[in-house]
Amino acid sequence: VVGASADDDHGTDSGSAYLFVNNHNGSWSQQAKLTAGDAAENDFFGVSVSIAGDHVVVGADSAGDQSGSAYIFVNNHNGSWSQQAKLTSGNAAGSELFGCSVSIAGDRVVVGASGHDENGARSGRAYVFVNNHNGSWTQQAQLTASDAEKEDLFGFSISIAGDRVVVGA
Repeated sequence: VVGASADDDHGTDSGSAYLFVNNHNGSWSQQAKLTAGDAAENDFFGVSVSIAGDHVVVGADSAGDQSGSAYIFVNNHNGSWSQQAKLTSGNAAGSELFGCSVSIAGDRVVVGASGHDENGARSGRAYVFVNNHNGSWTQQAQLTASDAEKEDLFGFSISIAGDRVVVGA
């Protein structure tokens, strides 16, 4: 999956993501172009992307006055993908940049919000969501640095593997 956050299909910089599949002959072909169901100008959908199995997660860190969103798409097993969920932080605020980084592994998604402002301007935060296996995802945890300070940008980069999450600041 490849993000194209400045794509203009739904307004300037609304963004998109392209999904490619291996043809097993040394070539790859585009299978789908993903856009948010509520796409709008300056969302920057595709600023971050991650894929695991039948799920793709796409960040849109500037959606809604830069509070941000992350979108989960599911493989329909017929060559198409559909939006399954839209994730937001439980305490969305302007300039939080939720979705600046995303990572998915198994039934968990981690979303970075480097602009989060709890411990000072842009100290940052990360959010963990879990798949409920009914098409919905629930926020399970909020992660912050134990030594958070102003301008740390905690959540700027993120990765999850199994029961471990690594968050860059």
